[in-house]
Amino acid sequence: MMKRKQVILTSFAVLIIVAAVILGVWYSIPKSFLNGLDVSEVASISVFDGNTGKDFIIEDFREIKQIIESIQESEMKRDNISVGYMGYGFRMRFMDKNEKVIDSFIINSPDTIRDDPFFYQCDGSLCFDYLKELEDMYAR
Repeated sequence: MMKRKQVILTSFAVLIIVAAVILGVWYSIPKSFLNGLDVSEVASISVFDGNTGKDFIIEDFREIKQIIESIQESEMKRDNISVGYMGYGFRMRFMDKNEKVIDSFIINSPDTIRDDPFFYQCDGSLCFDYLKELEDMYAR
């Protein structure tokens, strides 16, 4: 009876350690946003600035291409849990020609994407400043 309890406790401890290692490896693996998305699949990008309350739609192919490539080229790493945080920078929705959402997430700053339940960090190469310029041109 005692030996059976030891086997169960040892198995449980090993299971916890393996789960922790798997979770640690998964957490540290870089993430790419819009990975595999072809620019031609995106007809428009709907953007809402959570700081100003302004919204705008990007439909110009060159602008869409520049935004998507900027995001795709950025290697993101999980940083913190984002659940429960209020406020955000640019909420973005990538739409196809039928106005179906292909993907959506929030760009909070030049180096941060929020895609609940995590914040993701990069080297600061996101298109945040470009989005501000577009907002000045298109915002309602």
